[in-house]
Amino acid sequence: MRPRPRHLWQGGPGGARERRPAPPADLRADRRRHPPDGRDADVSPAALRFADVATRVLDGAAAGGASDAEVYVHHGAELTVKAFEGEVESLTSAESRGLGLRVFADSRMGFAYTSDLSAEGLRRLVDTAISACRVNEPDEHAGLPDAVPDGDLDLVALDFDARSVEERVAMALELERLAIGVLPEVKRAASAVYADERGRNELYTTRGVAAAFEATVAYGYVETIAERGEEMQAGMSFTYGRSATALDLDACAREAAERAAGLLGAERLPSRTVPVVFEPWAAASLVGTLASSISAEAVQKGRSLLAGRIGEAVAASCVTLVDDGRLRDGLASRPWDAEGVPTQRTEVIAEGTLRSYLHNSYTARRDGSARSTGNAARSSYRSTPELGPTNLVLLPGTSGPQELLARMGDGILVTDVHGLHTVNPVTGEFSLGISGFVVEGGVRGAPIREMTVAGTLLDLLAAVEAVGSDLRFTFGPGFVGAPSLLVRSLPVSGA
Repeated sequence: MRPRPRHLWQGGPGGARERRPAPPADLRADRRRHPPDGRDADVSPAALRFADVATRVLDGAAAGGASDAEVYVHHGAELTVKAFEGEVESLTSAESRGLGLRVFADSRMGFAYTSDLSAEGLRRLVDTAISACRVNEPDEHAGLPDAVPDGDLDLVALDFDARSVEERVAMALELERLAIGVLPEVKRAASAVYADERGRNELYTTRGVAAAFEATVAYGYVETIAERGEEMQAGMSFTYGRSATALDLDACAREAAERAAGLLGAERLPSRTVPVVFEPWAAASLVGTLASSISAEAVQKGRSLLAGRIGEAVAASCVTLVDDGRLRDGLASRPWDAEGVPTQRTEVIAEGTLRSYLHNSYTARRDGSARSTGNAARSSYRSTPELGPTNLVLLPGTSGPQELLARMGDGILVTDVHGLHTVNPVTGEFSLGISGFVVEGGVRGAPIREMTVAGTLLDLLAAVEAVGSDLRFTFGPGFVGAPSLLVRSLPVSGA
């Protein structure tokens, strides 16, 4: 499990970034139905107004023959600091800005992007998009959504700039120092990172849409190494929020150290079939593997294990899975998606029954009877809208983690899973490495290592007996949350 929170509010991982001195930017909230008139002069970074740039580009697209056009803008700044052995190993300060243009004509779509905001650069952008549109194959489902961006979310920490760059750099060093001072077995950290990002997305169309929102993210993570003789075990934790002041470095450091030291002396057990409790991060990692299966695009291409299952029971009745693009404190929350469709709370699985797939406007039109769920996603302004989750959450129950262990009696507590990339999205088959602990009489016992758990995702979901109350989030496809899960029985392979 490694944090990957880049561009969560865009719906995808970050792409390549341009490095340049940061120009002053107007970061005030901005929503207009009609952008002001553009100018013919080159755009000065010091006086940058993307609404003016968008007007010029949209006018050029219409003059070039586009029946519809859309300008998507992202600009932002990020800081990443890595500490190692008491020193700053690396410091990256990056600024990115640019826009992507989609044009439509005769059921065809053309796309181009640029970070060159000169008059000539914008002319090339329009010409490239129009040229691509003319040669691309027609697609009856191509087009802009009918929905209009609406509402706003509070995604910016007012104290985001309260700490200087020097103070934020010091946080990475402090996180490492704290982590190696918790337990005597933990004398070093493999890595300690502080990072933050402030970004702004804007959307303009020939239909008169002009919308913008801004978001901030900050996080820290540390991976510790516990040693006993020649044995070494790793433990990781992270902390996140909207600003540096929201991070709890002490709790993060302690958890990473305890997770590493707790695995010292781990052994392989004989193979067995036993009840299993997945701790929240392990459970959330498994939930994240469902993201591709609940995608309407995957369903329409025959690449989903849930294709054709709407209205059917696909999990135990205690399992409810939602995608909530407006979740308070959800780091993938955003008021509208990468096409401007308002985000929403979508019940994907309700009490075990599959209720909905996730749609963007293209998959909704292709379906014929669906509507977009606000899940269009872009990795950056360099990409066209695709489809992805926002805050994907398996809703918590009322049982505490100790209650789940007591209910299980004898079994295995899984604290981490490995090899998630091997899960088959079509069949749901998995064989994953696990680490964790033996549980006897509801009490956590000796640690285990080098063991695997195998099965299918649908069988696992159907075998969930209880859902814990201890919801936690991790970074995956979007922002994924789950509580502890008690699974009736799983085959576990070991010695």
